[in-house]
Amino acid sequence: MILLDTNVVVALVDERDRLHARAKRDLGKLTGPFAVTSVVLSEACFLLVESYLRQRLQLLLASLSVSPVEPEPPWWNEVFTGLIRYAEHTPDLCDAMLVVLASKNAWPIWTYDTEFRKVWRRLDGRHLKVVPDKAR
Repeated sequence: MILLDTNVVVALVDERDRLHARAKRDLGKLTGPFAVTSVVLSEACFLLVESYLRQRLQLLLASLSVSPVEPEPPWWNEVFTGLIRYAEHTPDLCDAMLVVLASKNAWPIWTYDTEFRKVWRRLDGRHLKVVPDKAR
């Protein structure tokens, strides 16, 4: 299972996004299955305001057979622990939820946010697995 971050979802959907070409190339290199949280979808819908982009989002989710995932309840303490631990880096709820899911399930995160490589850590302190493997 590969967790999708908001910047990847938006880049795959919106051809005007500066990461669009990169995301399309990376998609060709990655094999799923893929998963997304409701918070990622909420952020994506906030950013993809035009109806045709939301239709593309719906098609993307279907064509990639993206699974909905959420941390198991109760997840508040772990999420807020991460938000507080890294407060100086201004993580958001989406970041913290992805870290919790990646930590508990050993799933990689597909993101272009450098904090996932350089700052955020799994709950046990180890580095997160971020794909694609090499930052460009």
